[in-house]
Amino acid sequence: MLEGRGKERGRGVHRNSLSHARLMRESTDRVHTALHGGNALEQLVARRILETPGNWQHWESEHSSLMHKVADFGGSRPQTVMLKRAAIRLIHRKALFEYLRDKAIRGVVRERIVSNFHPTHSFPHAVTAEHGIYLRTACSFICTSHVGSDLVRDLGFFDPMRRYEVLYAEYFDVYCLTYFAAEDSEAAPQRVLMPLLKHELHECRQAIMDPSRHTSRFKRDAELHMATGDTQRLLALVPK
Repeated sequence: MLEGRGKERGRGVHRNSLSHARLMRESTDRVHTALHGGNALEQLVARRILETPGNWQHWESEHSSLMHKVADFGGSRPQTVMLKRAAIRLIHRKALFEYLRDKAIRGVVRERIVSNFHPTHSFPHAVTAEHGIYLRTACSFICTSHVGSDLVRDLGFFDPMRRYEVLYAEYFDVYCLTYFAAEDSEAAPQRVLMPLLKHELHECRQAIMDPSRHTSRFKRDAELHMATGDTQRLLALVPK
């Protein structure tokens, strides 16, 4: 009797799982939705991925591998954990290109940063490669976020994940200012912020993985980070 109940529970867990085919179908549908949606950045990413068969196949192959890692964990809870871990890694991976683009980093500083992350490539090849990586990673992040928020509807994919993306961009900004600033006088003030930002990232990851336990703290943290008239921007790297 107990054995039969155990098997029944196992079948229930299996029914709640997302198959690789379902994950890929939801993802490819989301790319086409992004192409015709109202988000300009999502439109751009989707258009670049879809504009050539080669781009699409390259993204599809990488995303399929990512979704296999999720699908291979039977049960909705382990799959949700894997989805959130995947989304966090995607945020990390697309941060370099977003930093260079959003901060308009040019000249010697741009070359120094890119070469650090692609030490075995020439600078022109590294820039091209990083752009392709960004497009595929950003596209996968759009899809993974869709699965987590619209399909699984896990709270971690709402405010906590959005906050983590913003916070990691701040961390990456400070990291580059610390290690690639033209003058040490520019880098020194940023070094003080690194431990604090790492701690905030750790707490934010905890809120993503277990949002029900961190809802009040997260709301308070979000309020503290709202822009005010006294908010100051971090220094930006400028080419020398």
